[in-house]
Amino acid sequence: MMKKRLIIICLSCICISVGNAQILGLKGGLSFAKGRYVLYEFETSTGNLFGVNTGIVGEVPLSDAISLGLGISLIKKGTKSDVYKIPVRYLEFPLNLVYRADFVTWKLFAQAGPYVGVGISAKKKSNVTDKIEFGPEASQFKRIDAGINIGGGFEINNLQLGVNYGYGFLNISHAYREVIRNRVFSVSAVYYIEDLGDFFSSIGGLF
Repeated sequence: MMKKRLIIICLSCICISVGNAQILGLKGGLSFAKGRYVLYEFETSTGNLFGVNTGIVGEVPLSDAISLGLGISLIKKGTKSDVYKIPVRYLEFPLNLVYRADFVTWKLFAQAGPYVGVGISAKKKSNVTDKIEFGPEASQFKRIDAGINIGGGFEINNLQLGVNYGYGFLNISHAYREVIRNRVFSVSAVYYIEDLGDFFSSIGGLF
């Protein structure tokens, strides 16, 4: 119970930080999940699971070159074995340290940091599709995932193009002698909004 409360507090802090970030961007891209799947000590992961990832990113500058990056993303993870496809969708909350090298008309960036993912849906697909619930039972998955992200790319004006690799630390399966750990490569574009005041005013004017 204490662990769940701590996670909720951390996620709430990240959400508040994104809302108060000095730099805000809208993200969209593609994900290629190839989680580690081990059953009875035999690893059977095969191909990638293709998906779309979207989200909001925020940054708090710490210096001219370094900033703290936060965000909220909807991303597809999971694994594909010889028999099953196991897609798992998460709301992911990353916390990255971002470094930028300025080349006048464009910039290179590199980032790394931990993430926490909250599972929102999971399925097991073969000839039929079975929904997997989150919970403590052997037939269920753990809702919380955690790991580390590392990535980089370049920026031109307000547009950022980058790649990222997410490495999950936790086994999300409760089943006996089954191990599923998330691994996902993603390609994304972020459009940074210059004037947050005008942006939120225009959004407010729609309602």
